[in-house]
Amino acid sequence: MTDLPGDSAPPAEPPHDYAALFGVERDRLNDLLAGLHQADWQRPSPCPGWSILGLCAHLVGDDFGLLARHRDGHYGTPPPAGATESGFVAWLDEMQAEWVGASRRLSPRLITDLLQWTGPQIADTFRREDPRARTASVSWAGPGPVPAWLDQARELSEYWIHRQQLRQGLGRPSDLRADLAGPVLDGLRWAYPYRLAQAPSQPGDTVTVAVTGPVTETWHLVAAGTGWRFDDQPGTRTVASLAMSTEDAWRLLTNNLTAGRRSDLAVSGDGAITGILFRTRAIIGEPKWA
Repeated sequence: MTDLPGDSAPPAEPPHDYAALFGVERDRLNDLLAGLHQADWQRPSPCPGWSILGLCAHLVGDDFGLLARHRDGHYGTPPPAGATESGFVAWLDEMQAEWVGASRRLSPRLITDLLQWTGPQIADTFRREDPRARTASVSWAGPGPVPAWLDQARELSEYWIHRQQLRQGLGRPSDLRADLAGPVLDGLRWAYPYRLAQAPSQPGDTVTVAVTGPVTETWHLVAAGTGWRFDDQPGTRTVASLAMSTEDAWRLLTNNLTAGRRSDLAVSGDGAITGILFRTRAIIGEPKWA
């Protein structure tokens, strides 16, 4: 696939203040961790092989890596040159497992202290960036440069998704309050135009994705001569549609939806396109249906 054309690429104007939203997300994470008992830290998380403590240690590693790259311009762990997507995923998985393994020496108190220390620095780093600058790379949205706000949205979604996984491991429901879940989905949805470029289309063909409460959105992806774009209204012919809840939407787009839940989604239309909708993800790695 090639770079997204202009009418399929994310616009320069950010839909949300992602720097400010990161602060909200970190406050909610800190509140969650502050209420844990000692035994809670050893519960298994939905991430295979990681406990609640291990998943939180992963978040500390994410914080350190983000600050090193975005604030300090330091790329201490560059990906292997010329790696395929599967090769990149394997490299990333190994690096993350190595970090979590080494962090077993850190106590829950150290982990929570570190997350409280790094959070404000990340929010400040985001605030200092120009969200409109087309200088970022988000592989699941296309190979070309995208506005920095989409990279910030990707980072926010990483932390938000992991907090939902922590809640799941603790036996608690997802936190789907729209003030964060809406902006997260506004970022994740940009995986659709890139992946739909695989499908043959005619101008005016429309794919409609409907999400219902607590976040309620309807996304019309309309084919033009140069790719697929989001539009306020459907085009001349609807070729596929997908309807799902907010819970299922974030899970489907991030490899967190089980096969049983997937079969319950309301989907219709061209089989090749609906197949792409089911495979589209806004995260690195192939879908793993549990």
